[in-house]
Amino acid sequence: MLQLFRKKQQFLAVSYATILHCLVDFCCIYLMMYFVFPACRFTSLSNWLLYTMLYNFIAFAGQLPVGIFGDWLQRNMNLIAVGLLFLLVAYCGALFGFPLLLIVLLLGIGNACFHVGGGRAAMEWKENACQPVGIFVATGAFGVFGGKWISGNGRNWIIPMIVVLSMALLIQLIFCRYSGERNLPKQEFSMKPMQGSWSLLMAFCCIFVVVLRSFAGSVMHFPWAKNWFALFLTLAIVLGKAGGGILADRFGIRPTIIDSLTACALLFLGANQFAICGLLAVFLFNMTMPITLSLLGMQFPHAKGMAFGALTFALFVGLVPSYFYNINDFAKPWIYCLLAVLSLVILYAPMLRNAKKRHIK
Repeated sequence: MLQLFRKKQQFLAVSYATILHCLVDFCCIYLMMYFVFPACRFTSLSNWLLYTMLYNFIAFAGQLPVGIFGDWLQRNMNLIAVGLLFLLVAYCGALFGFPLLLIVLLLGIGNACFHVGGGRAAMEWKENACQPVGIFVATGAFGVFGGKWISGNGRNWIIPMIVVLSMALLIQLIFCRYSGERNLPKQEFSMKPMQGSWSLLMAFCCIFVVVLRSFAGSVMHFPWAKNWFALFLTLAIVLGKAGGGILADRFGIRPTIIDSLTACALLFLGANQFAICGLLAVFLFNMTMPITLSLLGMQFPHAKGMAFGALTFALFVGLVPSYFYNINDFAKPWIYCLLAVLSLVILYAPMLRNAKKRHIK
């Protein structure tokens, strides 16, 4: 009976974290675009590039050390609360004139802490399942879209967001108080791979695929992706991440990888001319996001925060070329197709090589 009660508590906590993911990404993108960007525009746009790189480095690459710390701490609800607190202080700083550098640092640290806490909670809720982490990561795309849209319309939401973040933090503190995490014995913390060298190979392949996916996301551009179609594209990303986790748990990881990446590689060839092809291709391409997270978590069962952080570090690595090169040179359907095919080969090769030893459907 107690175990069932704890499972329900965990379900509510993960569900709330999934909703918060949309809010957190909205808060970060909105403040960067509405507050930091205009301040840099009147001084130097090179400062905007530096602040953007700094924020992305802390928010994405920073999740690796925070993830290792989270594996040692094993208090996911507390990490989420700390993340919300940092964001709240960043918004108060924007209201009361904190230096831009400090605001960017607060946003990045808050983002990293929240994602590690929520990601670990989702990965622990159902062991080796793709669905919870898929649904958790999916909602962030709505927040990114909303943050860009609201800031682009010039609406000052700083004070309303302070109120919303304060309420969100109070609710999260209730979860911290009654989640029961602090009463649970600490689990073993170990970075030892589950299956030795094969696990290390699988980890390398997952990380490399996430680098490719991040690079693809930074260069991907469709001429039709305007107005309502921009919203539909965001919806395709959300449904792809959530759907990939659900389908992988239902039909198996290997068939989901093969079918989704093969189909999206073909659809990418017509993505510029036909919106339906582009939307379906993006939907299918994002299906592997929760799969790579779960696969890496399976290889390091006692270091799920490190696994989560390693893949977000890979996201940052994939973004780096867009800071130094003209991404329009890579915005071509055949490049999207090539990236999908490479992702398929890299993910499937280690499974095929060691089929008898793996613990994957």
